[in-house]
Amino acid sequence: MTYNEDFLYRPRKYNTIELWKDVTEEQWRDPAWQRKNSIRSVDQLKQVIKLNPHQEAEIRRTIGTMRQEGKEPFRITPYYASLMQEDPFNPVFFGEVSKKRLDPVFWQSVPTPANLMFPDAGVEGAMSEGSRSYGAAYQRYPNRLALFVAENTSCASYCVHCQRAKSLDTTADVNSREVDKGIFYISYNRNINEVLVTGGDALMISFKRLKYILEELSRIPHLRVIRIATRVPVVLPMLINDELLEMIKVSSNRYNKGIGKYVYFMTHINHFQEVTADLAEAVRKITSHGFTIRNQTVLLNHVNDHYRTLAETFRRMFWIVVHPYYLLQCHKEKGIVHFITPIQVGKIYMKHLQGWISGTTVPRYAANIEGGGGKVVLMPSGHDTLNLDSTIDEKISESYANVFTWDHKKIMMYEALGRATREEYNEAMQIMDSFIGRKGVFLPKIIIVDGKGNHLETTNRTRLPTFERSKKAKLLDYELFDADMPLTNPVDAHDELEAAFSKSKRSEEHTSELQSPNTI
Repeated sequence: MTYNEDFLYRPRKYNTIELWKDVTEEQWRDPAWQRKNSIRSVDQLKQVIKLNPHQEAEIRRTIGTMRQEGKEPFRITPYYASLMQEDPFNPVFFGEVSKKRLDPVFWQSVPTPANLMFPDAGVEGAMSEGSRSYGAAYQRYPNRLALFVAENTSCASYCVHCQRAKSLDTTADVNSREVDKGIFYISYNRNINEVLVTGGDALMISFKRLKYILEELSRIPHLRVIRIATRVPVVLPMLINDELLEMIKVSSNRYNKGIGKYVYFMTHINHFQEVTADLAEAVRKITSHGFTIRNQTVLLNHVNDHYRTLAETFRRMFWIVVHPYYLLQCHKEKGIVHFITPIQVGKIYMKHLQGWISGTTVPRYAANIEGGGGKVVLMPSGHDTLNLDSTIDEKISESYANVFTWDHKKIMMYEALGRATREEYNEAMQIMDSFIGRKGVFLPKIIIVDGKGNHLETTNRTRLPTFERSKKAKLLDYELFDADMPLTNPVDAHDELEAAFSKSKRSEEHTSELQSPNTI
């Protein structure tokens, strides 16, 4: 992995990649060309990344099986595909080849045999969105809701870890009657002061359609905030242009009276390898029109479940003016449970990020409870309120916990991880180790149960991550002042600072100013 001097990830140049060797700069920058030429087949994919015959065959088998089930699992924009390293099975991070990881963009966008494993570990549609909806409006909180304006197949690139399985129906727009019913409900329920315009991807519907929706929302006097959910800046940044942004700015307040409605963007960055110059430019355009951008990262086993990776991802996105908002626990959804990280591990990471990176770059860690339970905040605290004299990283927790939701419900013995039998787990490990070509990379955290459903053990949980102060400083590239800590108090280095300052250019300039006859 290489970076430019501004900390941004530098992807491969598109015309050095076989599939796009004859593509012009004008074509590459054209969002319509990007959408038309999205990767949808393994024949295209193998011209972008290295795949051996077995890996190629297994990806074909996975995609074919999912399509037989009525799902469309595979679409990657050329731009986002170019972020994958040429050899995704031997990626380079921080100047070293990793033998314990695969490329993070590959994991997020290419279906692998893991998506067919652990069939009983989760259910599809685990969030039960259809049970809490009127038209296209889905509500689980008193004052805000989601307005689904696009089918989940509308996304420019498909995320393998998505909670919503993509059907083979490739329509982009939700039925207009359903959208109108949703807008009607927002106007009917005067408690609703905030709406998330989502899908799918809200920016992938037609210009005319989005304009209509925003203008209709602008008519609702009690609606104060409009959020636009999109991954376009990350996977198709060339679609972000001044015409689109000006339309959003004008339409969202066209019929509004009084104080303007606040509009901000919600995007989805999971790894610092997605923080590029193209993303930064798209963000610059968005913010120049007066919009704020917030981000929801999903904590993904195999992708970003690493202290340094999370720290780099959060602070680099903030450095391009994307605000880390949530770190979300991966859903217990069928086909993606291998991406789930134990909640205790996530809490430990968040505990040790506190203080070591800016508070503005630390998102809130939360789990979206299946069945419409809403978000449960998982942030660790340094305050031992009940005087239990214990911390989150002292011992390995049980694989379940009682959960208390925002609306005063109690969920007993909630399990965040998926379940499987010993035979299912062993078969999965054998298939994936063969697919990757080595052991120690595919490490799903699964609750092993017997034939009666009794808990036997949780896999790959023999130890917890530990962080000494010097280890954190090294991972975050901080210079050490003493044995194990960076400099956090200039008084501790007063004499050294005074000596260095007296020899510095700033000291010389200050002395010259004092000696100048024009100094007042």
